[in-house]
Parts: sequence; structure tokens; C-alpha cells
Amino acid sequence: MNLFKYYILCIGPLLFFSAANAQNLPVKGHIYDSQTRQPLAGVVLINADNQQLRRSDTRGYFEIAAVQPDGWVKAVLPGYKTQRIKINTAETELNVQLEADGLSLNEVRIAGYNGNKTNKESPGAVALITAKDINRGSALSLQPALNAIPGVRMDQSTLSEARISIRGNGVRAAYGIRSVKIYVNEIPVTEADGTTRIEALDVNSIGRAEVIKGPASSIYGAGTAGVINFQLQRAPYQEQSMEVAGLAGSYGLQRLAATYRSGGDKLNSYVSYGWQEYEGYRKHSKDMRRFLTGNFQLFPGNKRIITLMLNRTTQHSQIPGSLTAGQVVADPVQANATNLDKQAGRYQTWTRIGLGQQYRFNDQFSNSSSVFTYFYDLDHPLPYAYIRNFYQSYGGRTRFAYDPGFAILPTRFTLGAEFNEGLTKGNQYVNNQGKEGVINANIDYQNSQYSLFYQSETTLGPQTSLTLGLSYNSMRYEVRDYLKQQQSGIKKFDPQATPRIALSHTFGEALSLHASVSSGFSPPSSSEIKQVDGTINPVLQAEKALNYELNAKGNLLQSRLAYDLALFKMDMKGELIAQSVQQGITVYNNAGKTSHNGVELALSYQLLKADDAREIISLRPFAAITYADFKFKDYKTLDAQGVVTATYDHNELTGIAPWVINAGVDLETKTGIYFYGNYFYSDRLPLNDANSAYNPAYQVLNAKIGYKKQLVKFLEVNVYAGLDNIGNKSYSSIVSLNAVGYGGAEPAYFNPSPKRNAYGGLHLKYLL
Repeated sequence: MNLFKYYILCIGPLLFFSAANAQNLPVKGHIYDSQTRQPLAGVVLINADNQQLRRSDTRGYFEIAAVQPDGWVKAVLPGYKTQRIKINTAETELNVQLEADGLSLNEVRIAGYNGNKTNKESPGAVALITAKDINRGSALSLQPALNAIPGVRMDQSTLSEARISIRGNGVRAAYGIRSVKIYVNEIPVTEADGTTRIEALDVNSIGRAEVIKGPASSIYGAGTAGVINFQLQRAPYQEQSMEVAGLAGSYGLQRLAATYRSGGDKLNSYVSYGWQEYEGYRKHSKDMRRFLTGNFQLFPGNKRIITLMLNRTTQHSQIPGSLTAGQVVADPVQANATNLDKQAGRYQTWTRIGLGQQYRFNDQFSNSSSVFTYFYDLDHPLPYAYIRNFYQSYGGRTRFAYDPGFAILPTRFTLGAEFNEGLTKGNQYVNNQGKEGVINANIDYQNSQYSLFYQSETTLGPQTSLTLGLSYNSMRYEVRDYLKQQQSGIKKFDPQATPRIALSHTFGEALSLHASVSSGFSPPSSSEIKQVDGTINPVLQAEKALNYELNAKGNLLQSRLAYDLALFKMDMKGELIAQSVQQGITVYNNAGKTSHNGVELALSYQLLKADDAREIISLRPFAAITYADFKFKDYKTLDAQGVVTATYDHNELTGIAPWVINAGVDLETKTGIYFYGNYFYSDRLPLNDANSAYNPAYQVLNAKIGYKKQLVKFLEVNVYAGLDNIGNKSYSSIVSLNAVGYGGAEPAYFNPSPKRNAYGGLHLKYLL
């Protein structure tokens, strides 16, 4: 008995201290935005008893003195999904990653101005797209998500061709995307000559995108239209899963994909492979894609984050070509006869590798840098040529941020640079019914572009700030023509300085007001600098823009109604005018001035929340309304000799619809059933500079219904079906502007979009 008492006296304190330690586990760490990797300040940490434990500081850092092992705490921040954090003894230094909730986008922190502010507080017209926005449809195209942003337009009829314009800039691109700078994980996708093709992006792998409208961000250099900064998906924090997904739809649509996710404190991994095929709505419009995407984020220490992006995509696309109005009436699914005869298409494989690092030297000084390489091979039969190109680029981007801690007029400084160099080795042949004929061109283009940028943000008062920005940009093209030496040469554009100033004042949750003046420029691409004889045009210069803007953003009606209103006036000069000299030959001149005056309004209303109705998580109607009063001011077309052939002053800007409306409703229930409905209206728009032909107004109605639920502890299912163009309307989303009918033929303006079409899919996620 005495021995037993002695035993109890010995082990009792040990049991007591063991229990005390089990209940007093210290935890510390950082909280980041899962997509932008910005530290998140003001995150509230709450325990299981609903007690507030701590708030993260300006570095996103937090410390909790005592947390029960194998318990949990919640991280709560407006604009982000509430994150439940599991606590275990193996990992007490956490790197928590929060995801935007897709509902309160005014409260999400954005990266576009490097100020670590919410969208509502940021001085400029910025829109956010989340994975949820993309998945409101079939998630095969960015068109529905981008067209839900006022002032932004993506036109696409087949998967092989896409055109993106922002506030009218980029709509006149002959192919691909111009004037819009596009990044993925802060790495440029836009090539060194300013052109972009986004087919290499797997839409399903995009986690978020920030869209900056107009020349409003100095830290991204040149560009009159704006910037789209895509972020690839990352694994949800503390999730490890395998997912398989299948999709089938009208016109031979098929997609299979597999995805692995692991959201740890030391490594966040996202790897996806997609197999996609589509027979196409029209003849000669088949499309095949193979996507491999890897996105990795490492946390080697509390001061450093390393990111690695790997992307390889294969595309085989047929191009059906444009039709005349008569051909559309006779048979809208037919292909252009020349495109069919020449077997026009785009066969391409892209590879993109990017490595980045964020490093915080101390609380005042940090750096974000990345290096990348990007290359592709292109096999491109066209109606009037057969092109084979190989392209390779490399470059880097670095950005330093410094806050000296001024007691009076606190100011945060940003200084950085970006460099991009690309080499295109191209051969052009006669197209003999889709086969290479005699070679008629062997040209190398070596293009280089660099930007230096500066930005400062000064706090003038508790609710008032002043932003000053300046970027200095230079671009150089070197052309080596091996068959026609006289057409070789160098085109160096005059360096351009593009300043920006913005003043912001927050009156409260209901209103933040921003006024700004900014400038930008867009140089012609390397394919647009030639004269009619093939030599370099020595006088051709960049388009320039001056933008005046007023933004009002806020939340009303107990934060249920979010609004974003922008009024802008943008004057363009030196606008590039395309002049078709003869079939297959187009030259460009700086012959135009245009005025872009517009109003953009985005509204989102949380009609019902989870707290209001037992069975409904969210019922949200929304609308995006754009009014564009865009006119030619001084606009003349020139022939090959530079003689004025026509004047179009005061005409409507070609390709711009005065009114565009996108509206919809989202419904999500606790049972797992969800419904997304969308209505899109585009006003009629002029097809040519003379305003003698128009694309009729059209409206499209789409809907999707699904069921998403975690059936058992380890299995989540998402099954859905959708119907696009419910009204079975005939329309052309993308049109060929200023098309010319040679020999008296009718111009081929139209690319008919699909009639009513359906799709359905199934996602199965296994939680490891």
C-alpha cells in the first residue's frame, strides 16, 4: 500500500504537467492570401468556444499562447472564406492560406497596385475573378467570366480564336490580343512585341484573376487597355486530395482531368492534367488540347516564400474563317471556302517555366522577384500562306517595397524593373491545300522590352491617400530577312515615360472615392511595322492614351449591396489604322485619334445569407452595365503611298457596342444543390470605320444546375448540367472588323456562334 502511494505521488505531477502541456500548446505563424501570397492583416482567430484569441498584424503574423492539441481555431476576415485550422503537435509554426470567398470581392486584398489594400480601398478600376466565377459555366472558356466585368469584352465563337478588349482597346487586333498586358503568377504571358495568345492557359487551373482597366497601374509598364494578372490555383490550406473530373457536351465536347492538391505549411502543391476535345459547332472547327500544369509554393522560413510554375500545353485547332451575311443565312455552320481549301489551322505546343521568390528583409523592406522562360513551336496554315515559327523568350521581374516609417506623411515606396526578350525564327511557304509549298520568307525577329517603374503611396490623413507612379519603357525590334536582305533592319521605339497620380478618400464602409489621371502607350507588334514593300516603316510609333477617371466603391444595406462605379474619359492619339492594300497584305499607319468616354457599374446584392434562411447559403443577384460613347476624333485611312483615301471623323468606334449588360443570379443551398443563371446583352456595333455595316444586337441566356456535397468523410461529389444559348439565338460574338470583299465580293464579317448547346459533368474528390 505504501508502495502504491509512493507510485501515485511520483507519477501524479508528471500526469498533471503532461495534461497542462496538452492544453497549453503555443502556436505561431503567418496568414497569407492563397493566390497573391500577400500577408493578411486583421485576421481574427477564434477558438471552439467562439472566443477571440488574436488578430494578425501588418505582416500577417500571429501568436497564440495556449491551444489544445488536436483542436482547431478559425481564421476570419471579411472577403475571405472562413478557414478552420487544425492544430497538431507536429507543426506549431503555421503558414495559413485564405481563399477569397467570391461574394464580398470589395473586401479582397489585391496585388495590382502593390498596396496590400482591399479592392474598395484601391485607387483604380479593378475587378476580380475567382474560380467560382469561371465555374459558373462549363469552364472551357474565360468568356463568360470576363464579360461579367463592365468595360471588359472577350469575343470568341470557336475555341481556336479569342480577342480581349478593355474599354475599346484591343478590339481592332487582327489576331490574338493586343494592348492588354497579361501575366500568370506575376510572370508575363504577353510576348516582347506586345501580342498575347492565351490558348496555353487551362481555364480550369485558374484560381483568380485581377483585371486593371485602362492605363492605371504604373508597376506593369506599357499598355493602354490594362492588365490581367492570372493566378493559378493552389491547394486549399490543410487539404490533401485527388480529384478526377469528366465533362461531355454538344458538338462532340469531351474533357477528362485529374488533379492532385496538397496544402501544407511547408509546401503547397497543385498538379493537374487535362485532356480535351471538341468537334466544333461549324465545319472545320475541331479543337484538341492537352494541359499539364504544376504550381508549387514553398515556405523554407518565416521570411521567404518560393514559387515554381510549370505549364505545358498542346493545341490542334482548325480555323473555319469568317462568312458573309448571305452565307450565314444560307448555312451558318459552313466554313469559309478558302479556309477549308487551305486547311487553315493552328497546331502549337507551349512550355512555360517560372521561378519566383518573395523575401522580407525586415518589417520595412521586402522584395519580390521572378525569372522565366517561355517557348513554343507553331505550325500554322493560313488562307494565303503556310507559317512555321519557333519562339523562345526569357526574362525577369523584380520589385522592392520600402516603408521608412515616417511619423509625418507616412509613405510606402515601390521600385522595380521588368525585362523580356523574345526570338522568333519563322519560315513562310506557299500553302498548297494545307501542305507546304515553295518557301517565300525566312525571317528572324529578335524583340526586347524593358520597363523601370516607381510608385509611392502617401497617407495624407486617417482616410486619405495620394498615389504617385511612373514607368519608363523601351522596346526594340530587330528583323533579319535571309531571302530579302534589303528588308532587314532595326525598329527602335522612342522610350516612353507614363506617369500616374491618384487621390483616394474613404468616407466609411458606404463610400470610397478615387480620382486619377494616368497615361499609357501600346507599340505596334512586330508584324505591324512593315511597309507595303516589306521594309520597316521608320515613322511608325506607338499609340498613346491619356485617361481621366473617377471611381466610387462601397457596401450598402448592412453590407449586402456591393457597388463599383467608374466614370472615365480616355483620349487616344497615334492610333494604328490598318489598311488592306491587296489580298493578304495589310499596312498600318498612325492616322487616328479617338475619344473613349464611358460609365461602368457593377452591382452585387446578397439577398439571402446562411444566417437568414436555414436551407440557403447564398442567394445573390448581380449585374454589370457598360455604356460606351466612343468616337473617332481625327481619323483618316491612307493608301500605300500615304494618301488620304477616307475620313471618318465623329463616326462610332468600330467594334464597340454602346450598351452591354450582363446580369445573373447565384443560388447555393445547404443540401448541396446550386443554380447559376446568366443573361448577356450586346448592343449593335459598327463593323467598319465607315459605319456602313453593323453586327446586330443580340442576347444570350445560360443556366447551370448542380449538386455538390461531401458524401462521406473522404469523398466529395459535384455533378452538374448546363444549357447555353437557351433561346437558340443566331449571333456572332467575334467579327472580322473592316473586312474587304475583293472583286466586288460581299465582305466576310461574321463568325457564327453556337446555337443552343448542353453539357454535363461529374467531379469526384478523394480526401487523403
